[in-house]
Amino acid sequence: MKNNNLKKNFFNRHLILIYFFLLLLALGGSNSMVTWLAFNLADILPIAFIIPHLSASKNNESSTSTINYDFLLGNPDKPLKPWWVTGITDSEGNFSVFTQKTSKGIKFTLGYKITQKAHSSGILYDLERFFKCGNIHIDNKKENAYKFNVNKLDDILNIIIPHFDKYPLYSSKRLDYLDFKKVAFMMKDGLHLNEKYLNTILSIKDNMNSKRSFEERWKFFETIEPIKFSEEWVQAFIDGDGSFQFGIADAVSRGRSYVALTPTLSISQSSHDIKLLNAFVSFFGCGYLKPKYDIKSLEEAKASRSVNSFVVNQYETIIDFVDKYPMLTRKQLDYLDWKKLIQLKIERAQDTPKGRLLMEKIKASMNRGREDK
Repeated sequence: MKNNNLKKNFFNRHLILIYFFLLLLALGGSNSMVTWLAFNLADILPIAFIIPHLSASKNNESSTSTINYDFLLGNPDKPLKPWWVTGITDSEGNFSVFTQKTSKGIKFTLGYKITQKAHSSGILYDLERFFKCGNIHIDNKKENAYKFNVNKLDDILNIIIPHFDKYPLYSSKRLDYLDFKKVAFMMKDGLHLNEKYLNTILSIKDNMNSKRSFEERWKFFETIEPIKFSEEWVQAFIDGDGSFQFGIADAVSRGRSYVALTPTLSISQSSHDIKLLNAFVSFFGCGYLKPKYDIKSLEEAKASRSVNSFVVNQYETIIDFVDKYPMLTRKQLDYLDWKKLIQLKIERAQDTPKGRLLMEKIKASMNRGREDK
């Protein structure tokens, strides 16, 4: 009898909490009250129901509305900005020269491509609409990846090259673009059909992309003007190479136990492009480089790790930026969850077992933990 009463009281208490939770959502209640109810209901309501509503107050409609962007088909009603296209290319793009042996000799073709996992293929359709050329097809079946690809020489000469001449790449990938452009004009003049120029084109091809030396990529930054990012370029580059992380760990300070929470945005690059990472510090006015923040010479860069990262933990700065320039891939969902975790941190949810559990669940569902659908 006693156990039945306990169960009944438990049920009634949570029924009342659910009622007020839904009522507050409908009326646009304060974040603090919605958050308190959310992690008190975490043991009986599905996490998939609770998470989308954690920050659903009238004050942040602008950020949550971006979830309506179609990550699979893109947004035909909102054309991409030119600097966004350059930014995503700096991150995810590739310029290549291909060869094929035929009965008539070596056949040359060019390729500009951008790849994405299927869950974020919408930006590929946006790119196709932006350039008004190219096609989209499977890039890697095993990884469920797709690519936007432009191969026609006329499209490369008349559309792709004019874009990147006007909105140049900031990373050392520009070197690959310039070689790609050089071969394109040689092909336009028919030089690829002349044996005299065959070795020249093959030599260019064999020095591009992964075959280009560390030294050449490092020295590239000595030949260009100081980097001044546009907002759209940064928006796209974060979409490609950025990562929203939220550390949750037990810690002790002066004999007192507490939960250490570290929300960060990190952007990683090969060490030869470390000057690109330094430009993010100037752009955001905060952040640092790791593992080594003061690399100034080629020798220091070669001696450091192969990959360095720009890291910023001033989350207010990042929220201000990404709310205005949202991600267009599924990474936007990771950002919104990251933001919810910050809200829970502000509300001190980590101080209760239920709040800590809710935060752990949200974190586990982010980035690689997010299910493909």
